Amino acid sequence: MRCLLPLVGALALAGCTTPLATGERLYREGDRLAALETWRSVPQNSAEYEHARERITVVEEEFNRLVIRYKQRARYYEGKGRLAESVLDYRLALKLQPDDEETMAHVQSLTREVATRKVEFRREYRQAFGAGDLGAAREQLESLRVLDPFDPDVQADERRLHDALRLAVSHELDAGRRQFMAGNHTRARQHFGEVLGLDPDNETARGYVSYIATIQRERESAAPAVGFASQEGFASDVQIRAEGFYQNALAAQHRGEFYAAIRYDQRALEADPKHAAAQQHLRAMRQRLAGSVGELIEAGRDAYRDEDLQTALELWSRAVLVDPGNRRAQAYLERARRQLQNLERLRSEPDVASPGA
Repeated sequence: MRCLLPLVGALALAGCTTPLATGERLYREGDRLAALETWRSVPQNSAEYEHARERITVVEEEFNRLVIRYKQRARYYEGKGRLAESVLDYRLALKLQPDDEETMAHVQSLTREVATRKVEFRREYRQAFGAGDLGAAREQLESLRVLDPFDPDVQADERRLHDALRLAVSHELDAGRRQFMAGNHTRARQHFGEVLGLDPDNETARGYVSYIATIQRERESAAPAVGFASQEGFASDVQIRAEGFYQNALAAQHRGEFYAAIRYDQRALEADPKHAAAQQHLRAMRQRLAGSVGELIEAGRDAYRDEDLQTALELWSRAVLVDPGNRRAQAYLERARRQLQNLERLRSEPDVASPGA
C-alpha cells in the first residue's frame, strides 16, 4: 500500500495542472503559439485570468519583434536577389501573423518570380554545361545558387560542376606550371588565363600571371624590380598564392569593392605575412576608409534599431575590417551575431516552423 502513495500523489498533481502552468511549460519547450492559445483559454472568472493576460501581452510583444526582424531580413535578402531566402523569412513572419494579407500577396509574387527565373537559369546552365563551356555554366549556376540555395537540384548540379571545374583547373594549372618551369612564359600565361576563365579569383593562376609579368619587366629594364619576383624562378607556392590574393585585392579596388579588397589583402598576409605590397595596400585601403568607420557604426545602429540585423551585421563587419581594434564596433558586431543566431535557432522551433503541429 505504501508503494502506491507516490503514484497517487503524482496523478493528483497532474490532475491539478492549471492552464497557466501548462502554458508556461509549452513556452519553455519552445511552442509559443500553443502557449498563447492555452493562456487565451483561461476564463475571465478564473483566478489565473489576470496573470494569463500578462503573459499573453509579453509573448505577443515577443512575436511582434520577431515578425519585424523576419520581415527586415526578408527585405535584405530580396535586395540581394536571394529570393528563396527572402520568401522563407516572409513565411516565418506569416506563421506569426497569418492575417497579414499584404505580406501573403508579396510572398506569392516572389514565389512565382523564383520559379520563372529558375527555369531560365537552369536552361542556360544546362546548355552551357552540355557544350563544355564551364565558365558560362559556373556563372549561371551561381545565379541559381543565389536565387535558391535550398533547391536540391542546384546542390546536385553544384557537385557535378565542381568536379568538372576541379579537373579542368587542375589540368590547366599543371600545364601552366610545366611551361613556366620550362621557361615558356607565353604558353604558361595562356594556361593560367584558361584557369582564370574558369575560376576568376584563382589566386594561384593570378599569382603566376603577375610573377611572369614582373619577370618580363625585369628583363626589359635589366634592373630587378622590388618584390616577390626579384629572384627569378625561386618564388615558393606560398608566395605565388599570396601574390594572387594581392592581385585580387587590386582588382577588387579597381571595381570599387574596397571592403573585398581588404579581405583579399588579409588573405595574402595570412598566406605570406612578409608580402610587402599587400601590407602597404592594406594600410592604404584602411587609411582611405578610416573616415567612414563612425558613419558605418551609426548606420549599423540605425539598422539595428529598425530590427534590420542583417544590415547592421554587414555595416559593423565593414567597420571592423577598416578598424580591427575598434571595441565599439566589435561589441555591436558580436551582439548582432548573437541575435541572428537566435533568429536562426527559432526557425526549427515548433511554433515557428509548424504552428499547431
